[in-house]
Parts: sequence; C-alpha cells; structure tokens
Amino acid sequence: MIADDIRGLAAVIFDLDGLMADSEPLAEWAWNQVLARYGHRLDERTFREILGMRVADSARFICERFPLPLSPEEALAERDELFLRAVPARLRARPGLYPLLDELAARALPLGVATSGHRRYVTLALRTLGLEGRFQAVATGDEVERGKPAPDIYLLAAERLSVSPDRCLALEDAPLGATAACAAGMVCVVVPNEWTASLDFPGAYRVFPSLSEVREALDDLLDVQSVRYTAAGGVVVHGDCVLVLRRPGRGEVRLPKGHVEPGESPQETALREVREESGCTGLEVRADLGTQVVEFEHKGRHVVRTERYFLMTLADDQASSTGGEQQFEPIWLTWEEALATLTFEAEREWVWRARGVVEDL
Repeated sequence: MIADDIRGLAAVIFDLDGLMADSEPLAEWAWNQVLARYGHRLDERTFREILGMRVADSARFICERFPLPLSPEEALAERDELFLRAVPARLRARPGLYPLLDELAARALPLGVATSGHRRYVTLALRTLGLEGRFQAVATGDEVERGKPAPDIYLLAAERLSVSPDRCLALEDAPLGATAACAAGMVCVVVPNEWTASLDFPGAYRVFPSLSEVREALDDLLDVQSVRYTAAGGVVVHGDCVLVLRRPGRGEVRLPKGHVEPGESPQETALREVREESGCTGLEVRADLGTQVVEFEHKGRHVVRTERYFLMTLADDQASSTGGEQQFEPIWLTWEEALATLTFEAEREWVWRARGVVEDL
C-alpha cells in the first residue's frame, strides 16, 4: 500500500556532529589521546565506521577493535574528559550554518536536533556555537534505547516538535544518520564532510556539497512530492528451502511483506503479512535481518520504502500452507532457486542476509 497523502514539509531536523558542528577533528583527537596512552592510534577506517554512533556505542566499538586494558565505560570517561574540556575553545560551526538557520527562522519553520551526542555534550556544544534557543526540540543519544541507524532519535525529535515524521526534512552528514532519518520516514538531505564525502547514502533524497546550497534549494526541498512509507516482511526457512510467493497476475515471484500500520511494530507487521499472504501459521521469529531503503517510481511519483525483514521458521515443522491470499501461490525453493527466481533485487538481498544468519546458527 502506498499512501496518497502527499503534503509539503513542515519542520527541519538537524544532526549536530559533522553537519552543524565541525566536531569530527576534535573527536578524532580525543580518541587518539586515549589510545596513545596504550600504544595505539585510531586508523581512518575505524574512525569512519564510528561516525554517527552514540559515543557509548563508539566506545564499545573501539574497545572491541583495540586491545585496551579498559572497559568501554572507562574508555568513554577518559575520552569525555579530554573532549568536553576542549569543546569551548576548539569547536566551530560548519560553513553556511547561520545563514541557513536564519532563512528557516524567517519562514517560521519549527527546528529540531536529532544527535547521537549525549545531553551534557549537546548542551555545551549548542552554547559554544551560540545556538541556544534556536531549536524547539532537541533529542540526544542517551534519551533513546537504540542509536543511529535505528530511527529512534529522529522519531523522538519529531514527537517533541509535534510534527509527523513524514513531514520533516532531516539534514545529515553520515550514512548511519541518513539511514536513521529514512527509517523514520523523513525526507533526508545529506551534506557530507571531508570524512564522509566518498561514502554512499542509500535513501537520501539529495546530496549537497554545502549548507549554503541547501539554503538556496529550500523552496524545492520543502515542496518535495515523494511518498515515503515503511514495510516489513519475512524470509521463512524450512530445512534447506525458502518460502516465496508466485503472483501469476503480475508475473512476479516475491517475498511476503506489507505496510507497517500505525501502532504496529515491524515484527508484528511481518508476522501478520506472512500469515495472511502465504497461509503459514505457527511462525517463529529467529532473527532481525535489519533494514534497507528501496527507491522506485510509481504512477509518476518517487517512492522511498524503508523495509525491515525478519528470519522466520515454522514452529510446527510443517511446510504446507492453507488459506493464504488468493493472488499468491506459496512455493518452496532452495536458496539458489530463490535467489535466481525472485523478481526484485532488493528481495534477493534479504535472502542473502537470511542465508548468512542460518549458516551461523
């Protein structure tokens, strides 16, 4: 199902680090100060991988990557001591930030911040940059259960602005953040920095070289006529076979999935859609296969669908099904047959992911 309610965007939500604040060099310096005490140095690959993470998550990542005689909590404490002390003197705004904020204020648009940073740092950073009072809502990484690329931070910011996520324009600089914004159902515009310029941003509506160019394009950006929605489905495995649905009326072979309805979790949607479309019951969710963003054209509209899939098995050990939707014919194929037969490339990606999880079980 594709929503027909397409409206202009009504709020703008900013990431902080790397987008508004030129904080990446300072963060790299602080981590290197900690690592140098134990004979290590932060390599470029590791630093790129932690961009957009909550600092607590990045501390766990670094402690797994380097043999440190520290717990993640201890590493984080050492890093924060250096980083927070340096912020007032060394943190700078990214070029073009203040004119963009002035233009948005002139349009009377509500503004928010959705950042992986913790509240203590975010308060200090906004004060240092002279941005206190410029945002009607601020959501920080320590206020949500899951950090980016999960959508939690963006959803919280939209809730605090009292604006539906699908009416928010999100500004990001890193892939993890762009994925989070898209998963929240927002239109995401990316302004990469020197660390992220060479990376991919699946699902992003546009990529701009500077905040100044975002300001120049605001009229078009705020009138985006794209449709964005979230879907969920399942890769059902039985022995060495995968369940697919043949749809003769359209000449398709696809996996079961459907639109996530209001108040319904992606897992609930996935279970419901698999049961309804295939007729399989007694399903057990074995693993969350993650998310991916799929873009396509539908009836002249640009559609961005954020998909969430789950690996499932049949609890009753029965590969038969009855009572599914009439338009679908459930069939069981080997992994290789499913990969060769599925109509849509994005769905082959889900089978690859499921196969990798099964092999690791």
